[in-house]
Amino acid sequence: MTVQEAIPEGRGFRYDRRWMLVDPTGRFISQREHPSLATWQSVVEGDHLCINHRHHPEIRLEIGLDHWGQHPFVPVQIWKDTVLAQISSMSVDAWLQKHLDLSCRLVYMGENSRRPVDPNYALNGEEVSFADGYPYLLTTTASLEDLSRRMESDLVMQRFRPSIVLRTTTPYEEDNWKGLQIGSHRFRITKPCARCQVITIDPETTSVEPRVLTTLSNYRRVGNNVMFGMNACWEGGNGTLSLDQKPQILV
Repeated sequence: MTVQEAIPEGRGFRYDRRWMLVDPTGRFISQREHPSLATWQSVVEGDHLCINHRHHPEIRLEIGLDHWGQHPFVPVQIWKDTVLAQISSMSVDAWLQKHLDLSCRLVYMGENSRRPVDPNYALNGEEVSFADGYPYLLTTTASLEDLSRRMESDLVMQRFRPSIVLRTTTPYEEDNWKGLQIGSHRFRITKPCARCQVITIDPETTSVEPRVLTTLSNYRRVGNNVMFGMNACWEGGNGTLSLDQKPQILV
């Protein structure tokens, strides 16, 4: 969901991708196997994490941010990484299992959890949250418009789950960027983002349109990967980012 402002931190924006659903073995659960998860959203409001169905907002769970204070850590798996994360209460998990119709647990990545960025691209021990691999994902409007034109269909940016979206006029100019400065905050662009079948899921209807990935693969394939967006890491800064701040591109 779009926010008006956010606080950058080393592992991503504050509160972003710090919670994750896992199966009984501790492995992460995602839209890849369960497209219906696209109809759910979470947001931090005040001192609570709020989870609700986007089309039925009355179906809502509120969890205090202090909920995980003394809860034990367990190993969880996201891709090839194993990370220690704190489990939730049985009552929270029971609510999620009932409404999501999944056998799952909610886990939290606090300050004492550690997950390093791929050492092939990391500098100075950079870390990442429960995101696929990098703290930030940057996309641009011109690139999405180009894909929509080729698809002859208006695609929404939510398919690509970015953390930063820039309004641009030239498709894929971000391929040549080295970084981004917004206010005092500086972001280092590490590599293009390889995409999977999640981008084929319509976040409004959960219907699957394979042409999104196949169309993109016709002109954005690099080896066995299909690229859209750029991964990035935060290099420091102070204060809050807001939509009215003008970014400076670093090339």
